[in-house]
Amino acid sequence: MGAAPIAPSGAFAWLPGVVAVKPISVIVPALDEEERIAGCLASLANQSLPRGMYEIIVVDGGSTDGTRRVAAAMADRVFVQRRSGIGGARRDGAEAAEGRILVFTDADTRCPPDWLERIHAACTVRGYAVCTGPVRFSRPTLCSCVTRLWRGYYRLLHPFGFYWLIGSNCAVRREAYERSGGHREISILEDYDLSLRLQGERCCYDPHIAVVTSARRMTGVLGYAVTYLRGYCHYHLGRDERALLHYRRPAPRLPQAEIRQRIDDLRQWIGAAGLRLP
Repeated sequence: MGAAPIAPSGAFAWLPGVVAVKPISVIVPALDEEERIAGCLASLANQSLPRGMYEIIVVDGGSTDGTRRVAAAMADRVFVQRRSGIGGARRDGAEAAEGRILVFTDADTRCPPDWLERIHAACTVRGYAVCTGPVRFSRPTLCSCVTRLWRGYYRLLHPFGFYWLIGSNCAVRREAYERSGGHREISILEDYDLSLRLQGERCCYDPHIAVVTSARRMTGVLGYAVTYLRGYCHYHLGRDERALLHYRRPAPRLPQAEIRQRIDDLRQWIGAAGLRLP
């Protein structure tokens, strides 16, 4: 927390005269996700909430594979993003949305059947402006196990009014999103940045509002940690938006067999220490 968030550039402009028809808009940014986006969209189509209560919007980042073709057959709307970065894609989707509740997830993420129903209840019946929950990993890597354990400690910040959102599993009421300025055009820490600017809104963390996402990009613990440490330095010290938009992704470091062995070792250590993954 400490430093103030970087202010979003420019005014946040909603299209005038837009009347919300469906209460919920689900926004899914995608880039070359032909092999995975169908699973995400199928899970969104198979919700306990009536289909007429929500729309699915896919914001494509300029895919060179069949992502848009797959998405067009399953989503309500598909278009190419005009802003930059993953944050820009989420914000483009929010501005195109008609819902009063903006729900964000990722193209390699699958959502349980009651996911939207629980989000709708949190943001209407329970009166929260922001809600989030756990992000679990399919086929976990060593890096994803460490990340999940680390994220469990985010909840220690809740009594201080800070709810650290994860981009693949969060929902914000439109008016709160508008007050915050929405996502900025950055590709790393865009969810952390939004979390800082949503402080003061009524938030909740619900362990039942959970999703499962891919761990395929989380391969090298050291590289992953260094990438994010650099990101936080650029955010809080250098306040360098360009560095937050164009950053070097960590490269794989270990063969899969060694990663699996380290995961098993980590799980044994967690169990011996009396801890549990959130």
